[in-house]
Amino acid sequence: MNEKYYEILGLKPNATEDEIKKAYRKNALKHHPDKGGNEEEFKKISEAYEILSGKKQAPRQQQQPTGNPFADIFNSFRGAGFGQGFRMKSRPMNLEIELTVEEIYHGVTKKVNFYVDRACNTCNGSGANKFDTCSVCKGQGMQMQNIQGMQAFTMCNHCGGTGSVRIENCSTCHGMGLKREVETIDIKIPKGSIEGYRMVITNVGNDVVNGDRGDVILAIKVKPHPIYELDGFNINKTEFVSYVDMVLGKEIELDTISGKFKITIPASCEVNKTFRLRGKGIKDEDNGVVGDLYVKIVPKIPKEITQQEKEILLKLKDTYNFS
Repeated sequence: MNEKYYEILGLKPNATEDEIKKAYRKNALKHHPDKGGNEEEFKKISEAYEILSGKKQAPRQQQQPTGNPFADIFNSFRGAGFGQGFRMKSRPMNLEIELTVEEIYHGVTKKVNFYVDRACNTCNGSGANKFDTCSVCKGQGMQMQNIQGMQAFTMCNHCGGTGSVRIENCSTCHGMGLKREVETIDIKIPKGSIEGYRMVITNVGNDVVNGDRGDVILAIKVKPHPIYELDGFNINKTEFVSYVDMVLGKEIELDTISGKFKITIPASCEVNKTFRLRGKGIKDEDNGVVGDLYVKIVPKIPKEITQQEKEILLKLKDTYNFS
């Protein structure tokens, strides 16, 4: 029997409550007699909405006034959140966290502490101990105004869209509705979170009066490392090799963050020669991109030498290749 009412609103029989409300607002505004619409069509639309809504919210529909043709529109807006306040989301917080090269390479879970504004427990974030119904909008949170010959809904300026006005401030938060607290959360940071990487942690930021909790944007910063230097997903490492091995050549084993690897130092190796180990850098866990490991060879100069070593070096100094 109700199929015809769905058809009147242009809906399918399985339409949701929200879809019914939206369809009614659209059709009611289009066919209202004050806007040149057909009065009989408007009555059909209103009847369809009352019956379909009555199935789910019969008490509310039975209590609706019948003298105002816009009463259903007004109450449908209330169901969408008006009259309980125009909700907004708090602005995101920006935090910075320092990670070591090892933490970036392997991924890590970090405990992060930061200050946030939280809704006052005493007044549930309202800022007041006592409220009264707004005398201007009668608790609706919105008003109907005539703008250039057309009726439109606007937020009630008197109550800020909440439908109520404060008559006594909360003694705990002194009317602010918020209090400062320390928030502690565990954040799993994926591999490859290099410098400049940003994570968005939803709904852990500041609360806002008559709104939704904000997000936290976490920016990654790399701690200076005594051995490694990051260049994007690439890792740079300086390997100190004895001067003799650089002259004669030698196979050496590298102990790196990516594991142990052997490389061959060629005879007469030039200073700052760089070896590239492909795919041994940082891996981006999100998209699978992998950087390389670059190893720069630098001669190791001893801080102190024995008398015997000094004599050998002096003899070498007189030879053709070392003079």
